[in-house]
Amino acid sequence: MNQNYSANLYRQRLKKTMRPTKRETLLESVRSVTKEYCKESSISGLKHLVEERTPHIEKAIWTITLIAALICSVSLVWMTFQRYYQAPLVTTQIPEGISINKIIFPAVGICTNNRISKRAVTELANALLKEKRNEKYNEKKMLSMLFGLGLLYNLQMDPNIVDVMELHQTLGEYDVNELMKNLTPKCEDLLLRCSWNENPMACSKLFDFRLTMNGYCCTFNYLRSSDVMFEESTDARSTDMYMYGNKSSFDFDQGLKVLLYLEEDDDFFYNTPLNGAQLQFSDAYDFPDAPSGSFSMQIVSPHVQLEVLASASFTEASRDIEHVSLKLRKCLFFDESSYLPFYTHSDCLLKCRMSFLMEKCNCTPFNMPKIRNTKTCDLTDVPCLTKYHAQSTTVRPDLEEIPPELELDLVGGGIYCPMCYPTCSKTTYNYDYTNVHIFPDHVNPTPDKDKIDWL
Repeated sequence: MNQNYSANLYRQRLKKTMRPTKRETLLESVRSVTKEYCKESSISGLKHLVEERTPHIEKAIWTITLIAALICSVSLVWMTFQRYYQAPLVTTQIPEGISINKIIFPAVGICTNNRISKRAVTELANALLKEKRNEKYNEKKMLSMLFGLGLLYNLQMDPNIVDVMELHQTLGEYDVNELMKNLTPKCEDLLLRCSWNENPMACSKLFDFRLTMNGYCCTFNYLRSSDVMFEESTDARSTDMYMYGNKSSFDFDQGLKVLLYLEEDDDFFYNTPLNGAQLQFSDAYDFPDAPSGSFSMQIVSPHVQLEVLASASFTEASRDIEHVSLKLRKCLFFDESSYLPFYTHSDCLLKCRMSFLMEKCNCTPFNMPKIRNTKTCDLTDVPCLTKYHAQSTTVRPDLEEIPPELELDLVGGGIYCPMCYPTCSKTTYNYDYTNVHIFPDHVNPTPDKDKIDWL
């Protein structure tokens, strides 16, 4: 008994003389600091947990209350974070705006509704009649056959209007692009007078004969480097590209003015059943193509002065948002896509549609840019192009549930292009059109001295 008592006493004395370990010191410090914090904290209820006089049941109630409050606070913070994560980007308007010199003038295209010149197609008919294989035709029959070339413009025409295989054999060996280009009314016959920023200029210096979705048209400020190849290198296009091109102050009296001459005697095939011409607008570096966006069109009727007021909206995205996932920001910078060397939304949709036609018909229409090592559709491909025309002009939106009002089932579901996001930085244009009827000179003669200089 005495030995046990002596051993316990020895252990107590030894414990008092031993220095506490670091872990014990740390735990004691945390315990004391926590107790002091709870006593002095402004958070209601914490001091009741450390007071020795507080009953145990009251401590339990306060503990449950504080845990519930903590859960609610964490849930609120998590919900706020989730809302931010789903929409982390903010769009703000620059109060002072931007300089007009940073806004490039849009590309302008003028296309006669008469897509095939009567003079040109008559010359072609006479040349074909000299071929031995066409001895059974006369000029009238040959012109009737050549009217079927309109199927390359309008795939919704009656396919029985001409036997496309017979027409294909009648033409012999031909390049579709060169054939349709030679048959299109020329700019020198369509454009009489031109003015840029109130300076009269020769129309040939302002307009080029270039390919658009409506075939070959007279284009102004269309800065794409080539009609032959679709995929341009980064050397041909860069972020500095918008420093070039014809810029205007966008004032009412500034900009482009054109006087058209619509020669009805030269009419042969109308792509649109209306007299006049199509005035089309697009981004200066995007191919003019309605289904791919970046396109606006208006009909110019004979004896009408059409005034177009263009307004521009410039959106610039900070490169700081690149860390945000593509699924959240839903836009691409020009150098982010592996699908295109220089990315724009319009070019992406255009390439997606062209790839669809390549897969289905093994060719692309003549009124689209060319992809390397691909065939241009000729008359033998018209049945296939007709079959997939509606689907090839409809792009299905990237949505989990497609709204039924889009009626995509009528166009085979459209084309799915999930790689085509909007462009992060872009310039969009809005156009307001005003038509004023012009009376002929014999009704309302205007002396030459009263006409404006460019006319």
